[in-house]
Amino acid sequence: MHDTPAGTVEVRRQDGIAILTLTRPAANNRITRQMAETGVAALEEVRIDRSITGCVLTGEGNVFCTGGDYRGAGSSSAGRLEFARAHNDLAQATSRLGKPLVAAINGDAHAGGFSLIALCDLAVCAEDATLGLPEAAHGLFPLLALAIVKDSLPQKVFFELVYRARLLNASEARSLHLVNEVVPKSRVLERAIELAASTRHANPDIISIGRDLYYDTRCATPHDANERARFALVAALKALDEPPA
Repeated sequence: MHDTPAGTVEVRRQDGIAILTLTRPAANNRITRQMAETGVAALEEVRIDRSITGCVLTGEGNVFCTGGDYRGAGSSSAGRLEFARAHNDLAQATSRLGKPLVAAINGDAHAGGFSLIALCDLAVCAEDATLGLPEAAHGLFPLLALAIVKDSLPQKVFFELVYRARLLNASEARSLHLVNEVVPKSRVLERAIELAASTRHANPDIISIGRDLYYDTRCATPHDANERARFALVAALKALDEPPA
C-alpha cells in the first residue's frame, strides 16, 4: 500500500502469521486516529480468523513508531478525546487478541511507540533501536503511554526516562526485560515471525483462554484472579476434551 497523510496499517500473511505494519514512514510511523482505528479492525480480523495462529507488529522503513500524532486531532477537546479513544481502543484490541502478539522493533520506538511494545507479548529489537518516553523534551508528559507502560518499568526507571527524556539503547531495554531478543536489523522481522509461530501446534482455544486470563487478571485482586483462573481451567479442560477440527 502507498503511504497517505493519515497513514494506514498494512496487513499481510506469511505461513499462518499475520504481519501488521504501521505504514506512515514519512512521519516516523506516528499513529493517527485513522491508523489506530484501522489497527483495531485488523486485530479483530486476526482474532476471529482461526487460520492465523500468531501476529507480528512492526513499522515500515527504519523506524518502528515515534508516538501518536496528536496534532492531527485538531484543537478541539472533542477531537482530542476521539484521538485518545482510538488509541485506547487499539490497546484493548491487543489484549483480547487471543493469539501471540510479537513486536518486531525495526527502529526507534518512542512515546506511543514504546507503549505499543508494552502491549505485545514478546519483542525482538534491532541492535540500533532506541526506546523511550521523550515527551517532556517537547513540553508534554506521556499520559496515554503511562497507563500502558507503568507496569512494565520500575518506578525509578519510569520517572528517569520521563523527567530526563532519556532513551534506552537495545541492550538496556533487554536488561530491563522490555524486549526478549536483540538481533541485527535485517533479522528482526524474521525472528519475530518465528516467535509468533511458537504456539502453532498448540490447541488455539487453550492458548486464547490462557492469554485472555493473563490480561484479564493483571489488575484483579488475588481472590478475583483465582476465581477467574478456576473457570478458565474448566474451559481449557473442556477444549482439551474436544480438540478443534
